[in-house]
Formats: sequence, C-alpha cells, structure tokens
Amino acid sequence: MENRVLNQGAVEMSVVCSDLSLLENINSLLGQKGIIAVEDNEGVLHYIVDGRSNRGAVAGRVTAINPARTAEQEKEEAYLDLCIKTVLREYGFDLALMGTVLIYKAVYISIKRSMPMLTTMKSIYVETGKEMGLSVEQSERNVRYAITKSSLKNMRSRAVVRSVQARVERRFGLRDPIS
Repeated sequence: MENRVLNQGAVEMSVVCSDLSLLENINSLLGQKGIIAVEDNEGVLHYIVDGRSNRGAVAGRVTAINPARTAEQEKEEAYLDLCIKTVLREYGFDLALMGTVLIYKAVYISIKRSMPMLTTMKSIYVETGKEMGLSVEQSERNVRYAITKSSLKNMRSRAVVRSVQARVERRFGLRDPIS
C-alpha cells in the first residue's frame, strides 16, 4: 500500500496486489460502505476511504472515525458555527430558509477542510444540495431566494458566498482583519 500527499487536503492511495479478485473485493467494499479499515501487525487500524463518489463526505467520514475529539476541537467548531451564523444575520439572511442553510454549509465545509471554495456555483449546489436531497436547480433557486431576502439582494450568488466566507475568515482569525 502506498500513500502520497498530492497537495493540501488531498491524499492518493494505491492498492497494489497480484490477485485481481482481492482488488475487486476491496473495490466493491469501498463502493458499498465508502470506507474500510485494515489492521496491521501492531493492532493499529489504517483506514481506506473512497472519495470517488462523494468527495465532500470523505473528510466527514474520517473525522467521524476519530472518537477522541478534543474539547478544543468542539469549541473551535462551535465558534466557527457562531461566526458563520453571525455574519449571515449581519447580512440580513433568514436562517430558516433552505438557501441560507446551503450557503452556511458551503462556507462551513470550505473553512473546516481548509480548502478553497469550490470554483463554480454549480459545484457548490451539487456538494451542499446532495446532502439534503436537492437537485442543482432546487439548490440554485433556494440560494437565489435567500439572497433576494437579504441585504445583498443585488449581488450574484458567487459574490455573496465569497463575501460571507471572507468575513467569517476574518472573524475566525484566518485572515488579516485589515485586508
């Protein structure tokens, strides 16, 4: 087995074996459950996570495996949640609207993973809407409606999400407050 770190947040894993049926079994297990664990000789579990179908859920699966989340991590997540909700309220978003929830999820996921925001709004709609069982069109409509009800009604969706994210990052301490 080989791990190679490609760039921040992305890991590629290759399983090399001479038995094709073993490889097919590993692939089918990953397809069914999305994650499998392999124990080494010392009893340490190593996880193989399938990121082909839903890249967004991979980080959540790996995080959910670790039961020893520290109180510090929980405080940090709670503070991030508070920061995002506060910024959304400041911009006049109604937190009960589905579109606001989608914007919240997009910003939360991006900051939590320490990865740049997805490049297109369609990919954001797919990523956040899939979890809630929404199509791209439904997600887009919900986000546009939430924006029209906010104080940012004249801005495009992508600009709104970037604006919210930049403000949250400043509050959360990820950006210089002056920039």
